[in-house]
Amino acid sequence: MRRWMLASALTAVLALSACTPEPEPGATPSASPSATVSASAAPTAPAISLPDCDSIYSPALVAALEAEGRTSEGDVSALGGGGWGTFDVGVEAILSAIPEAVHCTWILPASESGSTTSIAMLDDASRTALVAAFAGGGFVASTAPGGDLYSITVEEEFITYTESHLLTAEVWIASAYAFGDASTLTLDAAAQLLS
Repeated sequence: MRRWMLASALTAVLALSACTPEPEPGATPSASPSATVSASAAPTAPAISLPDCDSIYSPALVAALEAEGRTSEGDVSALGGGGWGTFDVGVEAILSAIPEAVHCTWILPASESGSTTSIAMLDDASRTALVAAFAGGGFVASTAPGGDLYSITVEEEFITYTESHLLTAEVWIASAYAFGDASTLTLDAAAQLLS
């Protein structure tokens, strides 16, 4: 019975294929829709996604910060009184207006030393405003892997702090560090994000 069913099915398939009309002489057969390949199907580079505060720095930098007794506070920018990757009021106004951003703060308990690294998505208008703010604020411009670096050291009566801002094609990585070197934080975060 099974052989008969297979033979009947095979006969039906052959009969149907015999009914397929032959192309007219001189006619070019058209390709089936499934055979066409779209030229716009080229792969695109994945967009940069913002890290969380647990993965913003390399394990080596995290170990170094913890060895100094520093602790991660996470994102405290919404609480006011700091928590941004800058101490400059004009630069902070630009940074705080960018919705796609993460801000990660570390402190050294019982001291005035603390740091924040912010990573924010960057558009042309923000870039233009930032470059003008850096120029007006006395930041020193240089190049770094992945983009342009703007740095400053500020010594006041009771505090010394540094800032380091890396502008890439897509993101702004900003660090402010009271009694520390902000460029270490910025460049480490950039290496994690852009690798």
